[in-house]
Amino acid sequence: YLANEKLYRTGYLSITRGDGGQNLIGDEQGVDLGLIRTQELLSARRIDGAEQFFSRAFDFGYSKSPDETLKFWGHQKILSDVVWVIRKFRPDVIITRFPTTGGHGHHTASAILAGEAFDAAADPTKFPEQLKQGVTVWQAKRLLWNTFNFGSTNTQRDDQFKIDCGGYNPILGKSYGEIAAASRSQHKSQGFGVAAQRGSVIEYLKTIKGTAPANDLFDDVDVSWQRAGNKNLANTINKVIEKFDVLHPEKSVPVLVNLYKEVDALQDNYWKEQKLYAIRGLIQNCSGLFMDATTNTQYA
Repeated sequence: YLANEKLYRTGYLSITRGDGGQNLIGDEQGVDLGLIRTQELLSARRIDGAEQFFSRAFDFGYSKSPDETLKFWGHQKILSDVVWVIRKFRPDVIITRFPTTGGHGHHTASAILAGEAFDAAADPTKFPEQLKQGVTVWQAKRLLWNTFNFGSTNTQRDDQFKIDCGGYNPILGKSYGEIAAASRSQHKSQGFGVAAQRGSVIEYLKTIKGTAPANDLFDDVDVSWQRAGNKNLANTINKVIEKFDVLHPEKSVPVLVNLYKEVDALQDNYWKEQKLYAIRGLIQNCSGLFMDATTNTQYA
């Protein structure tokens, strides 16, 4: 929903690669299973449109407590990984899947690390060596927990912030429930396939840190092109959208090339690089570029 309806740059951080779980489709275990689940996560992201990140944490099987988990992983080592991803990806909003107590130790540890990293990523005294590797400190606006009603456990409350993540995308020809089901069903080794659904899907979010959203998930966050450093870019973008011909996307290439030059001339900053990357993708897509690769060598 966030990637395809709201068109936000969306990331997914998996603390482990699921190495210690069960395998419903083969006899691979341990590192080999982690490789399979890595590919399943990447496959899911290709469907739902988010970017995939990992930490160095190893899934060593079921853990009864987050203390045990963090001791095994190395608390500071994995915290530094989470801080690195936040500083590199620069999320305005961070959402956790799990609470900080109860359940699988790996799950609760991930929520604990998120809370610690929310603060540490903005603190130049925490993991200062990272600041010499091309990232800067970063303060997200808010940290939220996506509460749930599963089995006999209901953590949803009426006073929590609500989002209707249902709806139908006429351009994609699918509802967000259908896209989510196709994405989740990539996790074949876990048997995580779910039925596709249409209609309203209400998600509940509890504010853990930062300012609570009142009207929108991105309250008090600038999500416009002004973030790249030029207030006039929005007018150019609107003209590109207005003149776009769905049957002849190639007609938009010249104006997109001009837009690229306009953005490239801006002072260097994080959002400039993100926008240049996005425009390059648009130019490639509108050009209809494709490549075939062939080889005379059967094996390598």
